[in-house]
Amino acid sequence: MSRNSDDATDLTINLFQEVVQPPSIDPASLRRAMRYGARAQSQYRGREFCDVETELQAGWFLRGETAEWEWVRAAVCIGYEQGPEEV
Repeated sequence: MSRNSDDATDLTINLFQEVVQPPSIDPASLRRAMRYGARAQSQYRGREFCDVETELQAGWFLRGETAEWEWVRAAVCIGYEQGPEEV
């Protein structure tokens, strides 16, 4: 069996990539993120979080929030999925 160049695949995985994470996230920021997500649900009714995440991320910073999106994304998602009744 001969090996063609199309059969070879080079794959590089960096297992030691540094993950940037805050030393701690202010609980008030997480509460604001959850409320933000919950309130946004009525604006994007019937759409999944993954479909509106880009708009929510842009809106987060337009509100003047300084916490990085990656740090509050999960809280926004939970708020969005639970809706205003739960938050």
